[in-house]
Amino acid sequence: MEKLVWNKVKQFLEVLRCEDIDRDSLVDTRELQEAKQRLSDKSGLYQQCIVNAREEEQEKIKDYVEALKAYSFEECQQAYLQGMVDCMLALCGAGVLRPGKELETLLGTLIQPKS
Repeated sequence: MEKLVWNKVKQFLEVLRCEDIDRDSLVDTRELQEAKQRLSDKSGLYQQCIVNAREEEQEKIKDYVEALKAYSFEECQQAYLQGMVDCMLALCGAGVLRPGKELETLLGTLIQPKS
């Protein structure tokens, strides 16, 4: 049951990070805006390459781009969750939060054993 609760917390944080883009506390860096513009500038070139490629090559390129997008999303999600965990640990270290079973359970759902 506890794992279900913490999975719901994780899902809530994902929604907060990804969907609530109109909130006042949204971080929007100059570097992100510049990267977004560079991506937009290259989009036309990408589309032209796709049109000019053979169908087999188009599928390989599209599959790669989709895998890259999925990896990028998960990498951002990991960084976001790492920041949340670091904040909780800092609050525990400062005595604001008392580490307990709940925190251990949350960390257990977020931290995967190294292989």
